Order: sequence, then C-alpha cells, then structure tokens
Amino acid sequence: MRIVLGDVTVTNWSKDPLLTLSNTQQRKLTGAISLSRQMSALALRLLRDYERKLIVKSVDPQMAKDFFASGEVVKEALERYFGITKAMATFTTDLNTIIAKLTTTEAGLKNPFQIVVGNICDMDDIKDGIRDAFLELKQGEFRSALAELKYIRTGTRGWVGPPTNALQRIHLNVNMIDKDAEDRIARTIIHEATHKFAGTDDIAYKADNLKHNAGGHANLTNNADSYAWCCRRIWKNN
Repeated sequence: MRIVLGDVTVTNWSKDPLLTLSNTQQRKLTGAISLSRQMSALALRLLRDYERKLIVKSVDPQMAKDFFASGEVVKEALERYFGITKAMATFTTDLNTIIAKLTTTEAGLKNPFQIVVGNICDMDDIKDGIRDAFLELKQGEFRSALAELKYIRTGTRGWVGPPTNALQRIHLNVNMIDKDAEDRIARTIIHEATHKFAGTDDIAYKADNLKHNAGGHANLTNNADSYAWCCRRIWKNN
C-alpha cells in the first residue's frame, strides 16, 4: 500500500504486507495529521508569546498586561506536563529548550513526511504479552490471558524508526486509527514527531505520574509525551 494524504505519504508496515486503509480510515488519519499541525503551531505561537510577555513584564508590567494575553493556558500546561514554574531557577532555560524543540517539531510536521501503519509491536511487547498471558493462565483466567495476547498487537500506539535508519518514519498502530478520536491520534503523531525531529526520549508517559511531575522525573524538557500532552492541552483550552 502506498497512498498520499495531502502531502503525507502513508505505507503499510512490512510485517502487514496486505494491509490497506479504508476510506473512513484515510479520512480520519487525514484529519489527525491536520490537527497535529494545528496543535503544534498554536502551542508554539502561544509559548513564544508567553516568553515575550515575561520579558516585557520584567521591564514594564503594565505594557505586558496591555499587549499580551494572560498566558494562563500556557502556564498551566507547562506546570502540568513539564513540571516547571516561574519560581524555579531553571525556568527560563527550560522554557527556551521547550520552544526550541517544538520549533523543530512544528517545522518537520508542516513539511511532507512519511507514516507507516500496521499492527505494530516490538519484541518487548511480545515478551511482556506472553509473560502476562502465562501468569493469567496459571490463575485460571483464560479470558484475561487472551486479552493480554491481543494487547501485543494493540498496546503500542506508535513509534519512530531507530536513528540508524535514515528515514526514521513515524509508525502508527492501525487499531488506534480505528478506535481513537482524531485529536488523540494527532497527539500520538506529535509525540512521535518530537522523537523524529527534535530527538526526544520516552522518559515518562502520562500514566507514569507525569502530571505536575508527581513521579519526580528528571529532564522532562526532553520527554516526548510532555510535548504531546502540552500541545493538546493548549489547543483544547485556548
């Protein structure tokens, strides 16, 4: 399969050679790609405005109030998904890093790129799924064991090819395209795009006590899920 949605080329995962996308799936993915671009562009613009406001406020608080929005949406998103506040000594450096990484991500997303779709999974997914299914069987939970095996093919939302692969294409799970709303798919595209274009890592996911950095994670300015959720939060609440 090779289709072009706007300026994004979509192919099937090599391990799913017969996979095709229905018209409904194509429309949904097209909408999600468009939303990922809107979310990242809006978040970047408001983050830059917030940075400018803070600079102006340090010189003329009234001017900052007169010419800039409150910035509460950005402030809340930064605290919630990066765990940074203006009271922190590293705040300015952290904000600059976030803006720089989102700048390269947004630039990458607004240009043509490639997406691979399929029932994607890796060896870790397979090993974990078989282990968990075996534990469920030992407890007599046959239905739960089947669910664990099914999760091997549905649990991973996406990934990006390794740095050794020159293409580093964004991979998306076709099950996610079927089941999730367009804004959730767009969030995943942004997550993977930060890996591809800004070199982020998977330091913590939202489920790992990411909110307000309750898990005490270090270096969230390089965390892909922080960017994905921050962009969606700003887009949703703006």
